Amino acid sequence: MPRCCAATLPRLGLLLLCAAWLLPGLVGHAPWKGGDGDHFVQLWLLLQSDVAPQAAAATPRLYYWVAAATAWLTSPILALPDGARLASGVFIALALFFVARTARALYGAEAGWAAALTLLGCVGLLVRGHELNAYTAQFAAAAIMLHGVAGLPRNPRSGWALGIGAALMLLAGGAAEAVLILALALLLPLLLEEYRSPAARRALLWGAGLALAASAAWLAYLATQAIPFVRVLNLERWLGGEGLRPGYYPGILAWYAWPAWPLAAWALYRGRRQWRTPGVVLPLGALAGLLGLYALAAHPGEEQGLILLLPLALLGAAGLFSLRRGAASALLWFALMLFGFIGLLLWAYWSAHDLGRPARLAARLVKLGMTGVGELRPWALALGLVVTLTWVGFLARVGRSPLRPILVWTASLTFIWVLLMALFQAPLDRRLSYVSVGEALTARVSPAACIQTHQVRSTQRLLLAYHSGRQFVPADAGCDWLLLETRRNEPEPHVPDGWIKRWEGARPGDRSDRFHLYARRRQ
Repeated sequence: MPRCCAATLPRLGLLLLCAAWLLPGLVGHAPWKGGDGDHFVQLWLLLQSDVAPQAAAATPRLYYWVAAATAWLTSPILALPDGARLASGVFIALALFFVARTARALYGAEAGWAAALTLLGCVGLLVRGHELNAYTAQFAAAAIMLHGVAGLPRNPRSGWALGIGAALMLLAGGAAEAVLILALALLLPLLLEEYRSPAARRALLWGAGLALAASAAWLAYLATQAIPFVRVLNLERWLGGEGLRPGYYPGILAWYAWPAWPLAAWALYRGRRQWRTPGVVLPLGALAGLLGLYALAAHPGEEQGLILLLPLALLGAAGLFSLRRGAASALLWFALMLFGFIGLLLWAYWSAHDLGRPARLAARLVKLGMTGVGELRPWALALGLVVTLTWVGFLARVGRSPLRPILVWTASLTFIWVLLMALFQAPLDRRLSYVSVGEALTARVSPAACIQTHQVRSTQRLLLAYHSGRQFVPADAGCDWLLLETRRNEPEPHVPDGWIKRWEGARPGDRSDRFHLYARRRQ
């Protein structure tokens, strides 16, 4: 085979692997309970109302603007949640591109794909990268900023990447993260000789100046519109000490950043005697600074910790190429055994769901609220077989290379995700969304009627309004319908005599939230 073709085919295969990781799970389902539904509600409020400019600036920030754009561009073929969710795919793709560029600048050309594959292989990114998640915008902006910082000694244009990344980070609600990475860039000349050259200093000044100019322009606009800075800059995340859990992020990294953190730890151990290099100081400084910053975060959560994966993926790429043969083989075989077992488990659950065998497992699925148990779905079977055979074929053809352990891990993780979506996306959609509750309300309440609510949380109320097309208003609004929500083991609140219960239900298999629909008694 010609040399150019031999180089092109592996690169094409890696791009296809990235696409296989990105696309499944982004489309084809309603907003699910949790972060996906929370972020969709904010976007839907923006699109459903004639908001003033200040409300638009305060609510969506960068992620919601891009989500609105992707939803509009794909509106002829995709539902609103699916089109909006593509914004997460856009930002994840940007983060992959720039983390690969950063690794090339720090460790050499061969490290680019290693960093991208290590990042894609992180377990914590899998679910959070496939839902509506405003923090993916900060994730991409941080990757751009780190790329700008890494290139300062060699590329004068890297200052532009640093400044543009900082501006995007500000628009994404990550003002604290932007200040942290800019501060790290300003401190690097004190530790590293490469950053003391006149060219590096000029590039750094350009980047910092661009970031300050963009920040000043944005803050001036907010001031003219009388928009409070606290919400736009996401400063409420750092206000209030009731939800502080300093050990939260270090505690979840063991699984959240697997397998990046063992590779990163090996890279630090190997470079312990020559640590004053950009490839060690930059990612390690970013990781330490972010962990210190996030120790002050009120109400921390998984979706907010994506940025922590970037420096770990960079260090992991460096550690991968010096990994000893025994450790590389251990990672490879661990991936094969773990994901092979999970794959068999998914097929066993498919058999229980579609064939009703084994019967005890099928009964368990019914108890968990899975719908359509015992009904064969030919398309799901066909897709699942294609995905499984593709994975087996990949394993048979993957060649020996330093990338092999992380390539097998990431491809196997992708296989499990795609198989899960192929076999169970539709049943999971019924289980995790509020579509069924919305359908129950649609069947009982006429389109012209309004529904007043009591103890229904705002996110649930807005999701039900989206799925049912009915108008929901605060309590005591004079509507003919009343909807109550009760939590687990919570008694149903007293309802005045003027109301008659018409329906009671919940999402399939949900035991935590239950809804009660009442109609006003006619005199």
